[in-house]
Amino acid sequence: MSKDTLKILIQKFVPTKEIYTFTIDEIKEFRLGKNFIYEFNNTKLNRVHNKLNLYRDLNKELNKIELNNSCTAFRKNFSYLDFFEPHRKNYNFLRLDIRSFFHSIQEDDIRKVFEKYIPENQYITEEGKISFLDTFINIVTYEVPEQSINKKFRGKRILPMGFLTSPVISNIIFRQLDIQIQKLCSVNKITYTRYADDMLFSSSESLNYLHTDSFIQEVQTILFQMKFKLNNKKTLKAKHTLALNGYILQYSEVTDNEHKIINELRLSNKKTKVINKLIYMINNKNYSAEFILKKLFKYQIKLDVDYEEIVEKYNREQLLNKILGYRSYLLSLIQFDKKYHCTQSKTVIKYSNLIKKLESIAKKYQQRIESL
Repeated sequence: MSKDTLKILIQKFVPTKEIYTFTIDEIKEFRLGKNFIYEFNNTKLNRVHNKLNLYRDLNKELNKIELNNSCTAFRKNFSYLDFFEPHRKNYNFLRLDIRSFFHSIQEDDIRKVFEKYIPENQYITEEGKISFLDTFINIVTYEVPEQSINKKFRGKRILPMGFLTSPVISNIIFRQLDIQIQKLCSVNKITYTRYADDMLFSSSESLNYLHTDSFIQEVQTILFQMKFKLNNKKTLKAKHTLALNGYILQYSEVTDNEHKIINELRLSNKKTKVINKLIYMINNKNYSAEFILKKLFKYQIKLDVDYEEIVEKYNREQLLNKILGYRSYLLSLIQFDKKYHCTQSKTVIKYSNLIKKLESIAKKYQQRIESL
């Protein structure tokens, strides 16, 4: 990463002689499931637009910093499928989850890591009061206000989930831990990959150390160097077949008393069942978009508008997004298979047929939306 380029970016952001800190009015906080998300408030569009431009330029610079090869999230030319692929030929699986991943990243750790790239003794102003490093930390972090609904992190400065720079910064911060965990795994003949807070480990059938409390404790000890903790409720141990977040890693199957090796990566039966049900409800039952969203996806639709046409258009757009999303799921796996040959031919054919059906109903819904 070019230090001079980074200086120019920071100086553009701080035209005054004071360190800029985001205010409550500028940041929108909301909850998505169990996660707290932070975004710029759209009410100050001009100022926000300038900041977002800075963040994109800053991300370009940050992306030049080398990462460990076990890291598969938020990287160019990587996808969630790369998280699974290195494990496909193994038998024992272990998934560990890091609790409150982004918000647990400490300000001190950000400072220690980025001192290598932004020396602390370099200042924006001639008076020497405002350092580049302090300014950088202030524009990529956020101090959670005391009135926040995020009770756990009230009054603390966090790396916010939702800021454009947070994903790439999290990878840079975690790099030294990735290296240590990978060394631990290498000694024990264990494969390791990480996708943000998701850590996946695997080993051959004969190596059982992976599933021991001792191995998990060693990983936790490494994580605790930066105060990360495991979410034990999400720990998953599996043999032969791993089902995780809608995907399946299947090692083998027995057919007619013959042991047939598969080593397949595919979508879960639960996900394909939903796709088939969606297609059936549209093609055979012709249910309304609102009914399908509520019945199949448990949507709680509440729009504060009186116009039926607006509500109907909204529902159809939401359902179209679902249709196109499932098409992308299937298509990405077919494209991934072309590179790694990780999915059986019969599975690829099945997915190709589903894609054609989804494209057909997507075209119908697009026409219905345009007709309103």
